Amino acid sequence: MQTFRDYMEAALYDPERGYYSRRIPTEDFYTAPELHPAFAGVLARKIAEKFAALSARGTPGPYSIVEMGSSSGLLAADVLKSLKRENPEWARALRYIVVERSRPRLLESVVTLSALHEGVIGYSRLEDVLPCAGVFLSNELVDALPVHLLEKRDGRMYEVYVEESGRTVLSDLSTRELAPMAEGVAPHLAEGERHAVNLEALRWLRVVEAKLKEGFLLTIDYGKRFGGAPNPPRTYHRHTIDSRLTEGKGLKDITASVDFDLLIGEGRKLGFKLHSYEPLGRFLVEGGIGDWINDDEGGGPHGREEVASYRSRAKIKTLIHPEAMGEAFKVLILEKAASA
Repeated sequence: MQTFRDYMEAALYDPERGYYSRRIPTEDFYTAPELHPAFAGVLARKIAEKFAALSARGTPGPYSIVEMGSSSGLLAADVLKSLKRENPEWARALRYIVVERSRPRLLESVVTLSALHEGVIGYSRLEDVLPCAGVFLSNELVDALPVHLLEKRDGRMYEVYVEESGRTVLSDLSTRELAPMAEGVAPHLAEGERHAVNLEALRWLRVVEAKLKEGFLLTIDYGKRFGGAPNPPRTYHRHTIDSRLTEGKGLKDITASVDFDLLIGEGRKLGFKLHSYEPLGRFLVEGGIGDWINDDEGGGPHGREEVASYRSRAKIKTLIHPEAMGEAFKVLILEKAASA
């Protein structure tokens, strides 16, 4: 018998049978970088803006982008291309560091990215990255971290465990770290309701703080500020959501929405300042994603170019529309000043 957290980690990250070891892009869900390069383009602008802020306050360069959970390197490639095109002064001396726990994907992405930029470095663990100034970046990383699962039964809070057969059972909390969170959410849960607790997100944030000398953490993810409300995990398979968490191990994505209250609160404890928190749609619109729509509208008057332009605009609208990704995803930026 193992905690749901350990079950989820194996289901997602086992080197041979884990979901992310064999995921086919877009088969079960789309990520923002897979939809349109405009997403990376806006991020590149925001990163250049943050580099300029660091330079203005006298922070010595060169600056780094540390992308955590870089997967195939698609986002990194598009960010680098955009920086070179719009902000070449920042691109020239940039160190782009990719962190990806899948060794094959890490090696593949480093080879691909090195053809675009000389200063590319790859690590399989964030703990191995040398401290640096710049921007630490993640997209849909935190919602893929394994979570502990709590359930309220007979007025008490228990942890969910998974047997070899896949059957779930309830038992005592596996770690004392869960106790205050179980106590805090208990009044908000009805009998039988479940709640995901992402202790890994807190550990991840502590490592980021240790590795970021000065600069910004920019994280984009599916979630909201829950304020104590229940946050049960779910699965994705072929663009369908369900709650059968232990069926089809390794064949579908398991995820829990990010509780941004948790990240903001822990960030403050670590000395981060809340720079901004907003829906993805607003972030992209204010960052100038309309420029890409205007570019598309400058295409051919008919035929294939017009069809391609229409499809491209539709993908951008998926990124910004409130009923698509525009409201469901949030952008959190935390700022860290240099140590005195």
